[in-house]
Amino acid sequence: MEMKDGNPTIFVIMGFGFSLATLGVQQILLMPDLTGATIYGLIVGSLAEFIGGIWLFVKKDTYMGSVGTTFGAWLIGYFLFSTQGVQMKLFSPLSSALYCFALIPPVILLTYPAIKFKARELTFVFFLLIGVLLFLGSGNISYANAKIFLRIGGILSLGTALLLWHIGWNFIKQMVHELMESR
Repeated sequence: MEMKDGNPTIFVIMGFGFSLATLGVQQILLMPDLTGATIYGLIVGSLAEFIGGIWLFVKKDTYMGSVGTTFGAWLIGYFLFSTQGVQMKLFSPLSSALYCFALIPPVILLTYPAIKFKARELTFVFFLLIGVLLFLGSGNISYANAKIFLRIGGILSLGTALLLWHIGWNFIKQMVHELMESR
């Protein structure tokens, strides 16, 4: 079974979904025992996104390459911020909020091509991601409502992961179809 080209988009989307799923479950349940899975989910998913994004650039898919590398790099930074940043006493709720909020403009910019390409599912992913970033960031600065904001961010994160996996499933079915035709 040999494919002519391969599709690194599957790698990007599945990794992205994985990191968002671990983050979502941890934020919904707010259990410290889940932090380890979330932290490692972020680094594993971010590496898949970033490497897949570079692979997409090599294949001249600049848009999805930009999506993969932007989110992959951001998540690598978030992993480092959540681990090394804590040890270096750089991590604070307000810094975490800023880190989330600062990604919203790039997400909005990356949404534009999805809208123009009429990629409805991907457009919805971006709208969900904006919600994830808004609620997770707000959960770090709104002390009275922090838990509910974090939980809403977690629900949106898990919903985004499920939608990404659905998109990934469509790419996998396409790959299988191509493999079957090449036999």
